[in-house]
Amino acid sequence: MKKTLLLAIVIGLSLFSTETYAQSEKCATMQVLEKRIQQNPALKQQMEQSEIQTQDWISSNPNFNRSRQIITIPVVVHVIWNDPVQNVSDAQIYSQIDVLNEDFRLLNADSLDNTHPFWIYTADAQIEFCLATRTPDGNATTGITRTQTSVVAWGEDDFDYIKYTAYGGRDNWDPTQYLNIYVVNLDGSTLGFAAFPDELVTNPDLDGVVIRYEAFGNIGTAGSGDFSLNDGGRTGTHEVGHWLNLRHIWGDDNCGDDFVEDTETAEGENYGCPSFPHRAFNSCGSGESGEMYMNYMDYVDDHCMNMFTFGQAQRMYAALNGPRAGLLTSQGCQAAVSVQSILSANDISVYPNPNNGSFTIDVSSIGSKNITVKMENVLGEIVREFDTNSSTPIHINSDNKLQSGIYFIRIDAGNNNVVTKKIFIIN
Repeated sequence: MKKTLLLAIVIGLSLFSTETYAQSEKCATMQVLEKRIQQNPALKQQMEQSEIQTQDWISSNPNFNRSRQIITIPVVVHVIWNDPVQNVSDAQIYSQIDVLNEDFRLLNADSLDNTHPFWIYTADAQIEFCLATRTPDGNATTGITRTQTSVVAWGEDDFDYIKYTAYGGRDNWDPTQYLNIYVVNLDGSTLGFAAFPDELVTNPDLDGVVIRYEAFGNIGTAGSGDFSLNDGGRTGTHEVGHWLNLRHIWGDDNCGDDFVEDTETAEGENYGCPSFPHRAFNSCGSGESGEMYMNYMDYVDDHCMNMFTFGQAQRMYAALNGPRAGLLTSQGCQAAVSVQSILSANDISVYPNPNNGSFTIDVSSIGSKNITVKMENVLGEIVREFDTNSSTPIHINSDNKLQSGIYFIRIDAGNNNVVTKKIFIIN
């Protein structure tokens, strides 16, 4: 439930209570966020400003439900394994993609009956997911990578290393164009965690969703060991919800705020499978129907959660028209270009890199050809664009007008033949 005062945005983003984390946490998203804010306090200010923009987008799109179109998000699944049992099958990966598509499109068989009081709030988010068929370099792919690692289990101090090949993990694919899902062996009882959209600005290399292999998909290792109640693939649904800017439904505090209008304010997280109504007329002011414990952003068992609300769908769409807008033009699910004409990152030289905003792009190795060059920031926004002949090096001089950070140079040679190069600008 969204509070009416704008001050609640600032207060709500400050509620990272260590006392809450002392309990058994199924999701480590907020702990990871708290750690990253401690490392970079500017992230908190970025999120507060972004929240205002999110609410502005929602209020500026009153016809959202009638005007929206289905958005398909390319997914790459990185399986990082030490013991062969952790190397989940392709079939198990497909099952997780199926669960995501069912849950985000309200096609899940366990959706609420139309006689349930909360049924009127259920929403088809009109977001779909496909395993990538094309790499950032334009090559054909199954959308699955597999990495054998020497890391036996990833503890909280090692979470960031999952996203780095140099530390036994796997570098993420361009986070403005793909949803990176990591399937790993997490230490302890944590099921998963995700990066919020605003972290694209400060930590693009750490973007993505992480899920333990025993809670991934709904076949194979899903539900094995101590995780029998997490066998339905709903950890993936929950964490992708975070990745699209959804908060825990209880706002991570007693009667906290999740910045959504149509979710009931909750006294705290719920576990197991409560009976309806649960916590009717609670201390937060819920009505006779009690708390919306069956929401995907609560902590109940997989078979007990089954819905997003319309307000949550609005919030996810705001993210896809804001920090994650690059996904709207991603070519990750398009057919790969032919081997004969394909470009690779090796065909492009950018120097110096890092630089202060003045640099040269050399694509002469691909021969004389008309190409389009786009320079994008981590939000997918185009900051430079021009057509040129590839036989001539391109000199860029920004006159210090570009902010320090990570940018992507995209070379489009036509026929869906696109390659990307990452650059670093330090002013």
